[in-house]
Amino acid sequence: MRRKRLFGKYFKLKYAMWAMGCCAALLCAAPILGDTYGLETTYCEVLLDGEVIGAVADPSVVDQAFLDARAQVSRETSGLVLANVACDFQQVEKLVGSTLESTELENLIYGLLKEKVKTAKQKYYLVKVNEFTVNLRNMDEVKALLLAALSPYDPDGMFQVEVISDTSRELNAFTIQVTPKGEIPEGDGLKALDFFEKVEIAEAYINEEQLTELSEAIDQVTKEKEKNQTYEVQPGDTLSVIANSRGYYVDEVLALNPGLSRDTTLQIGDEIVISVPEPELSISSTVQSTYEEDYFAETQYIDNDSWYTTERVVRQEPSAGHHEVTVLTTSKNQTETGREMIAENVIVEPVPEIIEKGTQTPPTYIKPITGGTLTSGFKWRWGRMHKGIDWATPVGTAVRASCGGTVVSAGWSNGYGYCITLRHPDGRQTRYAHLSKILVSTGQKVEQNERIALSGNTGRSTGPHVHFEILINGAQVNPLQYLN
Repeated sequence: MRRKRLFGKYFKLKYAMWAMGCCAALLCAAPILGDTYGLETTYCEVLLDGEVIGAVADPSVVDQAFLDARAQVSRETSGLVLANVACDFQQVEKLVGSTLESTELENLIYGLLKEKVKTAKQKYYLVKVNEFTVNLRNMDEVKALLLAALSPYDPDGMFQVEVISDTSRELNAFTIQVTPKGEIPEGDGLKALDFFEKVEIAEAYINEEQLTELSEAIDQVTKEKEKNQTYEVQPGDTLSVIANSRGYYVDEVLALNPGLSRDTTLQIGDEIVISVPEPELSISSTVQSTYEEDYFAETQYIDNDSWYTTERVVRQEPSAGHHEVTVLTTSKNQTETGREMIAENVIVEPVPEIIEKGTQTPPTYIKPITGGTLTSGFKWRWGRMHKGIDWATPVGTAVRASCGGTVVSAGWSNGYGYCITLRHPDGRQTRYAHLSKILVSTGQKVEQNERIALSGNTGRSTGPHVHFEILINGAQVNPLQYLN
């Protein structure tokens, strides 16, 4: 009995060792048998962007599972999603390993794609006005932004914004049009509305962090900011007038114009830089209005070829008329830029002003000597009025006619010493005194700048000089106001 039990134990151990050896042999032979007889010795690992996410027994289900998962993500996401995700598979030699069914694989890929969409660049809309840009979530926000800029000028909501695809450009770009929602009512009121600047809209693929909230975008576009503009100087303008009319100090205007100073004399047509508050997006509006007002007729002129242009006489005084007018006023934001009268009903005819004026160019007056030093002006001196101006100059300096004319007198004249008086075509006279030598005679015609005498020190004189006078209607005036 004892021996039998020992034999049974020995037999069981030998059998177990034999089974283990067979298994090992099968493991070693499986690849060879699989290659030789086509036995299934591998399974497929599925890769998403190069990372293994699972395995399948049948590789043909991978592509379809990826397509179905991607389609589901697209249905749940507004707009085009730029998530560059690659799905692939690779065969791996294994005898054992868990695999996914096609539905399980699709759900796995779907979940992973949803995570990637959160950080992917999506399609949004860029709005550009000059150099200003803002990114908005969708086209509804774009229209809301543009309408917010228009609404202060369209309280009744008569106009709408249309976004139109720009087929002339390669990118997905759009243009805009402001159009009436219906018929524009007749009579006074708003007639047209548009954006002053060009507004460009384009699709932009950016991260969500680069978006601007609609309320902030509206504030950025509509809030007035200081912008530099060029202003052309008009008649009557000075630095203080230009600055004060815009609520600025002169120093603020000077800071924008480094070439100017407080002593600068502005000329009509000069251009200076001024600061003007304006929003990023300005609005152009056209409004019709009807009102009554007094008005004056255009002045009528009668030319007189025997008069100089400095002579004019009013032949008929003006009288205001009264009319009812209908005008179209165009404005940029709140500033009027133009006005056109489209209808007029005259109630009282105006009487025009009639002016007779000369056409001849008046003579000019020049300094009668070259050089010299101004020693006395047209002013009170030594208890009496000095009715001319004096230039100190050496005796013998050429004295020339300040203006062409006729010699009225030429000779000695008491305190003037040797003196010449000329009458000119405009009725004025010039006088030259304290001369040393006279070179013309009474009644002689002389031209402007023609030499008529030599300077001296004759008469009531304290030194060599020329005394010069201009007389209008027989009375002396300040020559410096008439000399060119």
